[in-house]
Amino acid sequence: MKSWEKREYILTIVPALIGFLVSFWMDAKMVNIPVLVSRIDMATIILSIGILTSLIILFVQYRKHRQQQQFQDLIERENEEHRQFLQRLDHELKNPLSAITTKVAFINSMVEKNGNEADAQQVELSSDPAEEVQKMVFQIDVQTQRIRRLVSDLRKITELETCPLEFSSLDVHAILEELYANLKATPACLDRETEISLPTTPWRLPEIWADEDLIYLLLQNLIDNAIKFTRSGDVIEIRGHEIKDQVFIEIADSGIGIPEDEIDQIWNELYRAKNSRGIPGNGLGLSIVRIITKRMNGDCSIRSKDGQGTVVTLQFPVYKQHGP
Repeated sequence: MKSWEKREYILTIVPALIGFLVSFWMDAKMVNIPVLVSRIDMATIILSIGILTSLIILFVQYRKHRQQQQFQDLIERENEEHRQFLQRLDHELKNPLSAITTKVAFINSMVEKNGNEADAQQVELSSDPAEEVQKMVFQIDVQTQRIRRLVSDLRKITELETCPLEFSSLDVHAILEELYANLKATPACLDRETEISLPTTPWRLPEIWADEDLIYLLLQNLIDNAIKFTRSGDVIEIRGHEIKDQVFIEIADSGIGIPEDEIDQIWNELYRAKNSRGIPGNGLGLSIVRIITKRMNGDCSIRSKDGQGTVVTLQFPVYKQHGP
């Protein structure tokens, strides 16, 4: 315990100590008072007030210290998340930058040596230096595009956290049917099984109160993820149901899934599960989903089993006459 905390806790017992001393003094010095009951009652009252005051101060100090500790834990957790984000960002940038640096060094070497055959053999180039330069320029462009997409997605996250939203009542049933039609027409889904499950009896899904453009972006991100992390023959399913005044949307797949010990981290920016490292992406899709959902008064969760598949669940309030 820190020294200032010790001093504060010592101060909490002062009222009780004063009450005890006054009570003891009254017992010792006022023994000849004829009204003995009143004297004892007064001493007891003073002692009780002192103890009660100490307990109150102790409780207040405990609450104060607890809130300070919670605040400190929050700061430390945010700092740790920030450090992890920077580490992941460093990793995402390091690979393409290293590739670009290597290719540029090869090209510079070829230019300086004017395509000398010995140097070409040293860097394992083909017999046509011009062709090799063209390949390297193409590879540099690929890595540059990768960095550009990363920066664009990071900027998108920043904008989504602050941009004004245009809320309106949305026919989520129709939106899901439209997205399903697009999913079936996607070339990557020709070898996958796609399904949709929406209620029609006794009524369709009710409307929700949300931003239409962001709802499309949100759901399309989840569908793109389902396509990316499934293989030929896997199933992608769009589901929807209503419970009380909430609409639930699920995007499910029978793809590679997420290891159980990584599910809690999957919402973090730039985080990618270990079993997805060989699949293109930067780990920002679910972060965008979380931000959009929270800003529209919704909630999101994920269930997954490694090697079996994933279910992402979105929850939004039903549209009411005067908003959600």
